[in-house]
Amino acid sequence: MVIREDQKLEVQAATDIVRLIGEQVQLRPKGREFACLCPFHEDKNPSMFVSPQKQIYKCFSCGAGGDVFTFVMNYHKMSFPEALEHLAERAGIELTREKMTKQQMEAKGERQLIGEANEIAVKFFRAMYGHERHGAVGREYVGKREISDEMMEVFGVGVSVDAWDGLAQVIAKRGWDVRGFELAGLVGRRQDGSLYDRMRHRLIFPIFDAIGRPIAFGGRKLREEDEPKYLNSPETKLFNKSRTLYGLHAAKKPIIDSRTAVIVEGYTDVIACHQAGAKNVVATLGTALTREHAGELRRYAEKVVLIFDADEAGQKAADRAAEVFLTGEIDVAIAVLPNGHDPDSLMKEEGGREKWDGFVTGAEDALSFLFSRLKEQMAGNDTVTGRERIAEGFIDRMVQMGLGKTGAIRRALVIRQMAGLLGMSEEAVGQLISAKAARVEQYRRPRGEEMGGLNGGESAYAGEGSGVGEYTEKRVGNQVAGREMGHKLKSVREAERQVMGCLIREHGLFHESVQMGDEQAGIYEVVFDEAILPAEMEEQQHRMLYQEIYDRLSEGQELSVTSLIADLASGGREDLVRLVTEIEMELDRYGIGDGDEVREMFHEAVKKIVSRRREKEYEEQRRHLQAEGRAGSQTEEDKLRLMNALVENRRMNPSPVRIARVRRD
Repeated sequence: MVIREDQKLEVQAATDIVRLIGEQVQLRPKGREFACLCPFHEDKNPSMFVSPQKQIYKCFSCGAGGDVFTFVMNYHKMSFPEALEHLAERAGIELTREKMTKQQMEAKGERQLIGEANEIAVKFFRAMYGHERHGAVGREYVGKREISDEMMEVFGVGVSVDAWDGLAQVIAKRGWDVRGFELAGLVGRRQDGSLYDRMRHRLIFPIFDAIGRPIAFGGRKLREEDEPKYLNSPETKLFNKSRTLYGLHAAKKPIIDSRTAVIVEGYTDVIACHQAGAKNVVATLGTALTREHAGELRRYAEKVVLIFDADEAGQKAADRAAEVFLTGEIDVAIAVLPNGHDPDSLMKEEGGREKWDGFVTGAEDALSFLFSRLKEQMAGNDTVTGRERIAEGFIDRMVQMGLGKTGAIRRALVIRQMAGLLGMSEEAVGQLISAKAARVEQYRRPRGEEMGGLNGGESAYAGEGSGVGEYTEKRVGNQVAGREMGHKLKSVREAERQVMGCLIREHGLFHESVQMGDEQAGIYEVVFDEAILPAEMEEQQHRMLYQEIYDRLSEGQELSVTSLIADLASGGREDLVRLVTEIEMELDRYGIGDGDEVREMFHEAVKKIVSRRREKEYEEQRRHLQAEGRAGSQTEEDKLRLMNALVENRRMNPSPVRIARVRRD
């Protein structure tokens, strides 16, 4: 189905950008705006700002920016129609839809096909769970695990039927597009081309992304002899196991509120915790905690607590947690449950929730956990050589994990603890780590990278005759003129941005006259919409954005920041969306409001642009005159006419680009 174009402004107006972004990352007030760590790059200091007045966001580090649509599109990897549907559903707005053509159906992308197939599969598995015969074994298992109906609904748990083609038959009967089901790994094809179900007779746990879209499935066997015990969907355009956290759609808000994410191992562990009221709990999908997981959680939390069963609290898991701590800019702590307990069994004990809270609160930070294990190993070895070998191995592991590249504060914490444990000075430990880190880096560096330039150490910019003392008058003049020209170009580009920003705020400026020149040279006026055309902008992006603004204002259409961004986003012009948000934020930082301030900035910017254009015309005419003079092809009348034009241009524009002079000794 196709959504009508005219509904995007209604959805945009109904969505508050501060609330929307605040559901995904931690926002903190900063003046009239809100600041946060940018979720679109590895941000260490808050560099993204959200404006409630403008309903836009901008990262001043990576350049990401836009409105509610572009945030959802980039954060959740959605197309514009998907983002529009998501925000409409969130705002309670029912979109009017038009029937898709056959060509539109065939043009669906892989992500959309998988998403639609997963949505259908969730409903199918849920329906089978409620079926009198097909869901009986699944309901019996759920009853033994004491999972409530509410939790079954929240997590969408269902059942796949005990047959080779339960889902496949329904797909064929309903005439659904089979491509999405194959891409999602829900069905496969036999050699004869017929379809079969990949998940059969299993309790199905849908795996949702952060906003509740099903992206994959996990299936737990319901028959003892079946293998494997758990079967997951294959990785797809929507599903990456190393990045995905089970239960995040339900845990996200509690994680943001508590600033802590708790990680357990299994599906039922997550559900048991949520059922007991511990709702900031998620699970990795059969993998250790990865940097990708940490990057996802950094959006919501400041601390991660890993809960291990007693028989799983091994060195490998602790090492992985420490590596994430060293490189992920997030605190990681570890708690080990008592023998014989997992989160599910602990929660079912009397006082289980209180015990759980105690384990989470008392979790030991990852480095301390590692150091305590190191102490045990050192204590168990009574030879100097043995203890030295253990210490060396520990430092090697830490360096391999990324200690050499970690931040100064975390590095200092590690060095202090190591020095105390090894009986060495902090300086000596630091030097040892630096030396090992340098060797690791040298080993990893590609061959030839250590060479100073492209020609065995020579500068890539060294050309013929570039020796010391060979600068000529022409070279120095060109360098100085180049710097001045660069400054003027930068100034004009800033003026172009200011002009566009002012036009968005004050539409009447489009037809306004601007005074040029001065009293000595003479004053004249230019009408803006005739004086500066889109093709005359210096920057290509400026030309494209100004064309959008120019077309709307010249045709008398409505223009605002929100409507312009919505149109650009729906047209796939995210580069121009970023430019609009940059311009708007820049004007705010100039302290430019409305009315006279905007008009004053606009007039000054127009003067810069027009003056720069006339300087270029002057230079072109001057070069033409010189070339014609050298060729001897000009008549005296032609020379006089061109000279008069140059004099008039100079009089009206008294500040052309000046070429530097170098005195000859």
